[in-house]
Amino acid sequence: MATRLGIIGAGLMGGGIALDAARHGLDVQVFDARPDAADALRARAQGIYARWVKSGRMSAEAADAALARIRPAPALADLADRDLIIEAVFEDLAVKREVLTALAPVLGPQTLIATNTSALKVGDLAAGFPFANRLLGLHYFSPAEIAPLVEVVRSPSTSDATIDGALVFLEETRRTALHCADRPGFAINRFFCPYYNEATRLVEDGVAGPADVDAVARERFGIAAGPFTVMNLIRPAVAAHAMANLAGLGPYYAPSAALRAQAASGADWDAAAQVPGADPDLIEARLLASLALPALELDAERVAEPADVDQGAILALKFAHGPFALMQRAGPEAVAQAVRAACARHDHPLPPPLEASRPASAVA
Repeated sequence: MATRLGIIGAGLMGGGIALDAARHGLDVQVFDARPDAADALRARAQGIYARWVKSGRMSAEAADAALARIRPAPALADLADRDLIIEAVFEDLAVKREVLTALAPVLGPQTLIATNTSALKVGDLAAGFPFANRLLGLHYFSPAEIAPLVEVVRSPSTSDATIDGALVFLEETRRTALHCADRPGFAINRFFCPYYNEATRLVEDGVAGPADVDAVARERFGIAAGPFTVMNLIRPAVAAHAMANLAGLGPYYAPSAALRAQAASGADWDAAAQVPGADPDLIEARLLASLALPALELDAERVAEPADVDQGAILALKFAHGPFALMQRAGPEAVAQAVRAACARHDHPLPPPLEASRPASAVA
């Protein structure tokens, strides 16, 4: 029997998950406390399904059937019979735990709960709840209705049965699962956020303009859209918030002053701005370090398998090569030099592979 899905939060991510699940034949109920949320989600689903019908992605009959499968839940209690509930509310620990607290009294005894958090630790969300063994992370990427990758995050409390049930749901909706340990940023944002953060540091330092950085990302790394183009798509404030969630990982992960200022301004980056004489080799080295340093750390922490991380970068971010493949292409000497320089610049500890290879004289 198909998974009966409940979703809390009908915004960008929750709504996208809902209309995709309905397209794949699942019965979906969505709870959102905002009075206009149900109508907004229905209008959004109608618009997206209409585009898919026009492009031949689905038939008109299939679109009508999918739309009928999305139903509003007037109260959280209406989600009690769901097999899986995905919370997709604002990315804030206190907000998400408040939702889980309200859900606890009405939660079915077999219902699985997933958080769509992009960076918060699942274990911190689950702490103290009697259903902690039934809670996991299912991190979708934007736009959730079409992005093929979902990070599957196991906290120390998550049971095998919970993971198995979530994988059944992902198979039903034809998503690729990337298994991750419960570390800040999981696998993809662990390197993607520092990558665009370093791009803003290049601008802050006067080394390059946004257009210079984007050009190097495209031409030397084969990345479809440079970091400033992407930040303008997801909004600088969202980018800054995601980066701030990683700050506890060390000095290198602190959001740049330029990123914080751009987020506060509410404006887009001037993606056409350049700096005369910008050095593409220097830009490349610093961007390489921004991908390699987090990749080396997440590998040492056994967050995810390197091959899976690289596949995830291709599926979720449209990279031509993931961070581990880029390190192979650059070579160990270039990677070590770039990462050592980044760590020295920010007083950040060397990742274990480089720390282990440090000459004895450098340790003394």
